[in-house]
Amino acid sequence: MNQSFATELRKYVIQQFTQLKEWLRPNPADSVAVKIFKGVYKSLAVLVLTALSPVIIVVLIIAFLAAF
Repeated sequence: MNQSFATELRKYVIQQFTQLKEWLRPNPADSVAVKIFKGVYKSLAVLVLTALSPVIIVVLIIAFLAAF
């Protein structure tokens, strides 16, 4: 049962991280001004999300370490 929980938790974390990456990606149909505004807005939202959520920090550290 522990293995199943760990597998499901890993799938959930990967899915959430993928959704966050997709949300951060700019929309090619937007104008440059809208892309800049959305970039600033999204960067502030990610900063607040990271500052208030230690789980996200752990996930980002794991993803950073996995890149090596």
